[in-house]
Amino acid sequence: MNADIINLFLHSAIRLFRDMFGLRITSCPAYVLENQLSHRWEISGILGITGDYSGIISFRLPSLLADKLLEKSGIILHDDNKRRETVYSMVGELTNIISSNVSDQLVQSSISISPPAVIIGKNHRILWPKTTPVIAIPFSTQYGPFEVDVCMK
Repeated sequence: MNADIINLFLHSAIRLFRDMFGLRITSCPAYVLENQLSHRWEISGILGITGDYSGIISFRLPSLLADKLLEKSGIILHDDNKRRETVYSMVGELTNIISSNVSDQLVQSSISISPPAVIIGKNHRILWPKTTPVIAIPFSTQYGPFEVDVCMK
């Protein structure tokens, strides 16, 4: 894994949550993600990486934080189905913004980033590559945690 590439994604995510939503972000110790079947994340925005490096980067958060991000955007929805659809779109767009910010800094490299995919649901599963460890980098905010998971070789 290339720490410089990973840091581009981390810094982009931190800037986005800080500048767009006014979140106070504190980083927590990174760890190797081992138990992937049981986790606290209800929403994941996922990017595929190909080229000089390949792998997956996921931005994960609980629905309570996603709902707070909607509220801070001025969107308040009482219908659960509409709220879920809007959260799905919002997480996809936030992941896309992070991807675009990183892509702008990678113009000289041969790294490509896929369009984002979003998974919603308790204990949803991401099929990580089995040959490379997944590093989880958690963060806390005043409205709840989020995590950036990286599996790249």
